[in-house]
Amino acid sequence: MSVARYTVSLALRQINGHSKGASHLLTSCRVLPTVSIYPARNNSFFRHEDNDRLWASVTGVSNTGKKKGRGKKQRSIINLHRGQIIGEGRAGMVWPGLTSETKRGDEIVKRSQHGPKQEYFDNIIKQRGAKQTFRSVKLMPLQRGWTGTTRAGTRSYPPDPVGDYDFEGFETRILQLKKVTNTSGTVKAVFRFSAMVVVGNKNGIGGYAVAKAKKWDAAVRKATNQAAQRLQYLHRYEGHTLNHNFFSQQTATKVYAFRKEEGYGLVCHRCLKTICDTIGVHNMYAKVEGSTKNIQNLTKAFFNGLREQETHQELADRLKLHVVEIRKEHDYLPVVVASPSDGEVTKEPPPKEELNFETLYFDGKMSLQKGKKRPFYAENEGHKRAERHRRMLRIQRKARHERMIYELEPPIMPKESEDS
Repeated sequence: MSVARYTVSLALRQINGHSKGASHLLTSCRVLPTVSIYPARNNSFFRHEDNDRLWASVTGVSNTGKKKGRGKKQRSIINLHRGQIIGEGRAGMVWPGLTSETKRGDEIVKRSQHGPKQEYFDNIIKQRGAKQTFRSVKLMPLQRGWTGTTRAGTRSYPPDPVGDYDFEGFETRILQLKKVTNTSGTVKAVFRFSAMVVVGNKNGIGGYAVAKAKKWDAAVRKATNQAAQRLQYLHRYEGHTLNHNFFSQQTATKVYAFRKEEGYGLVCHRCLKTICDTIGVHNMYAKVEGSTKNIQNLTKAFFNGLREQETHQELADRLKLHVVEIRKEHDYLPVVVASPSDGEVTKEPPPKEELNFETLYFDGKMSLQKGKKRPFYAENEGHKRAERHRRMLRIQRKARHERMIYELEPPIMPKESEDS
């Protein structure tokens, strides 16, 4: 602001000595000092706007910046009211009935000033600088998901009824819930939630779907109803495991699934374990190679492998051979589980490589097998000496047993007791 300066001077009637009394007036006049006036105002910009508008001017991003994707790392809003107490301030006043008692014995407390409290102001600054922590809601162990920070793996509500069918016995599990953004040249960044869920009745029927919405619960509900419209029947062997081992691939995600006996359990990726719990597979081993964090590709590959399974009867009709099962429970006796429907059995069977039921559906691919790690004591002299001795005697007991069978060596007679 410009400063107005006003100088008080003597007005002379005649200038440059035209009057006789001019010199007398110049010598006798008294010059007043210069006075400076600084304009001030009691109102400011910070008094006209509210708290939200002031913080928006500091942390906000313009519409042009939003269109260009700016403002991802915005400054967080600080709560300036944290730590403050009503009645306390810089003046350090004592307000009866607010910051102190109204009476102390028979004496009435009057308003006074005790001076500022430095500890009070230090505590306010400390609380402003501290990060705000949010206490998470505790969930029951059965309601928790894969981790404590995401909803992936948690249970949700069953699908909405369709007509008279209310999907009784169906269960919904969330496989993925994430926040997605769509930015274009004309519209600012639009945030939505993407949810992927799987729905099943734990008896061989299941389906999955992906949906998006502005709120996460709406996205989950939308995906659940879509998955209920895409249910498919997935065949299981004896109601607890796969029909056979299979290989399935979706882009860079590869899944090798192996059937297991009853009581083995589920040893696989946590996403596949959730899907198996939903559709009713209780015993399986699976290995995932490639992209293991892409939940959508992993789910698609596993469902494709389950849907393309071949039953024992279909396998017998295709190869024109008997399907024989050998189990330990049956003392390794072959049991025919399927035969060709037309009764025609081929007399020229395919090569042995094609008859290996373990890798019949792997399309010539094998999962990565890591070698056994050598122990830390492998180079010790004592271990090497014991290995040489064990290698030298590794088949002696078996060879001696065979020699006694073929009467090449006399059998070992038991020692007679002293009583006999």
